[in-house]
Amino acid sequence: MNSSSEILIIGGGTIGLSLAIEMKMRGASVTVISRDFKEAAIHAAAGMLAPQAEGIPPGPMLDLCLRSRSLYPDWLSKLEQVAAVSTDYWPCGILAPVYEPISDIPPASPPAIWLDRDAIHQHQRGLGADVVGGWWFPEDGQVDSRALAKALWAAVRELKIDVREGVTVEAIAQQNQRVTCIRTSAGDFQAQHYILATGAWSNQLLPLPIYPKKGQMLAVRAHPSSVELSPTNSQSGSLQRVLFGPDTYIVPRRHGQIVIGATSEDVGFTPGNTPAEMQALLARAIRLYPQIQHYPIQEFWWGFRPTTPDEWPILGPSSCPNLTLAVGHHRNGILLAPITAVLLADLILQQKTDPLLEHFSASRFFNRQNSQTKQTVVCLPADNSTTIKNSPSMLAYATLQATSARETSPSLSVDTPLIIGKRQFNSRLMTGTGKYRSIAEMQQSIIASGCEIVTVAVRRVQTNAPGHQGLAEALDWKKIWMLPNTAGCQTAEEAIRVARLGREMAKILGQEDNNFVKLEVIPDPKYLLPDPIGTLQAAEQLVKEGFTVLPYINADPMLAKRLEEVGCATVMPLGSPIGSGQGIKTAANIQIIIENAKVPVVVDAGIGTPSEAAQAMEMGADAVLINSAIALAKNPVAMAKAMGMATIAGRLAYLAGRIPVKSTASASSPLTGIISQ
Repeated sequence: MNSSSEILIIGGGTIGLSLAIEMKMRGASVTVISRDFKEAAIHAAAGMLAPQAEGIPPGPMLDLCLRSRSLYPDWLSKLEQVAAVSTDYWPCGILAPVYEPISDIPPASPPAIWLDRDAIHQHQRGLGADVVGGWWFPEDGQVDSRALAKALWAAVRELKIDVREGVTVEAIAQQNQRVTCIRTSAGDFQAQHYILATGAWSNQLLPLPIYPKKGQMLAVRAHPSSVELSPTNSQSGSLQRVLFGPDTYIVPRRHGQIVIGATSEDVGFTPGNTPAEMQALLARAIRLYPQIQHYPIQEFWWGFRPTTPDEWPILGPSSCPNLTLAVGHHRNGILLAPITAVLLADLILQQKTDPLLEHFSASRFFNRQNSQTKQTVVCLPADNSTTIKNSPSMLAYATLQATSARETSPSLSVDTPLIIGKRQFNSRLMTGTGKYRSIAEMQQSIIASGCEIVTVAVRRVQTNAPGHQGLAEALDWKKIWMLPNTAGCQTAEEAIRVARLGREMAKILGQEDNNFVKLEVIPDPKYLLPDPIGTLQAAEQLVKEGFTVLPYINADPMLAKRLEEVGCATVMPLGSPIGSGQGIKTAANIQIIIENAKVPVVVDAGIGTPSEAAQAMEMGADAVLINSAIALAKNPVAMAKAMGMATIAGRLAYLAGRIPVKSTASASSPLTGIISQ
């Protein structure tokens, strides 16, 4: 057993080292276990401090980022004093150009300033001709990420923090819901308190919803005449500002290097730069700032961002009282290093909980209605002693424990929430409000299903069609998310108009930020098959208007890809014609859509039985939408509950992974070791 310390930090990247320095400067004894500092995301980052330029909407995440940005000058000053190394901090402001004209300039958090075409081209010479305006964020800035990495490492040495570099953590051992030790390639380590700060690799130790988001980048060298950069340098063509453009950013360093980033790829831990992605990245950068095409390329590199489903970090307690989480910072690890260190040092050393932390708890991804569920997902209970490792069997055990903990509701977050647009949902079943025999039956069925999204046909509500009178008062819209539906629209123009009405209807019911729309364009009255051309036309316009578009389509893989490319939040292929109850007749095409989609796939229409709902989920669909099969059942409430349970079962089966299909038999019991006469 290695020697014990007061605080043991698992992970030696930006967050881990920042925490170690803060804890040590407050008098704590700290040990850091680091597998490979060179793999830390800090080495790949551009170092932008850009909470406003990135367009983070108002709320807890923006509050966290702004507080951390305000800490940066003093934090870096202390760090540089200890390390005697410069971090090249530059509060240079960030310019966010746009290519599309904006008729109504949207508000932005002060002190943001809108610049029209003339103003932005005066503010930064050499911008591309396509730039028609943009925002100036004077309080955003940058730090040289590699210089910061050197400073953090130097400060750790100066403070004599015990860093065990090259040590791989193999498991977290616990007893009676407390961590007892960290088992590593160099033996076991003990501490009074443990902090997990392992970035993109966190899911290898605990079943947390964190996955790697790969980013590829490159750097060019500016011509010598434009190396010395400053806000007062008015030389034509010299890059004086950080440019945060559509799908790319360009970050000039004061020593002449220009960093260009970054891709955002869901490819796991696949290493290396790829020609297609680098070509696309360069094309976007040249469009934004054409002079870059003449600069020599210095280097290419890549890294892995630690990403959660909502792209917010996980900060604060786990269900093990002596284990704190500091993971999932996505692309904001450098920006959030100071505030993460301060808030968690306050929490651990002074038992001082900042109210902001509650918004970043790991529990937001799991069942909030039952504490046992949260415990089984984050830190598994043990009779005597259990070693937590990320493996399919351990995840399955956690899921089964969570399932048994919920006896009254069929909605369950097995792995991660369903993310649509900027919202997350625990239930993967969507239902509708039409065809029920009574309002009361509809109310009871929706509750029994456990769903969180309910479609509402805007036209039928507007006209008080039978079955839709009083719908606004029938459901608790504080708990149910309305999905306005353009049902009955035969053209793209009609659907666009009705979608706008649906958004206003949602506002009247108190969902001010609801911009969702289920897009249906159906000119065919007999088979009710959607019009692919009209659907695509309407989707393009609604996305431009800021809608979160969920289009109902035939199971056409090419159309699904086109809709994804124009910005739809999901694709919703039909299993068979609406209300037919024929089941999934388009399974082969739906499977292709699922395999290629980067947005959630919702199987919509045709499902008639719970087994068919389970089938859709077993195929890998992210959700199902079911209305007629519930509303027209002999007992809609019972059928609603069955559909909810089937959705959970199908999702769990998909995550568990079925056995291979074989052409021959395979005995369940082994034949070795049997008694023979």
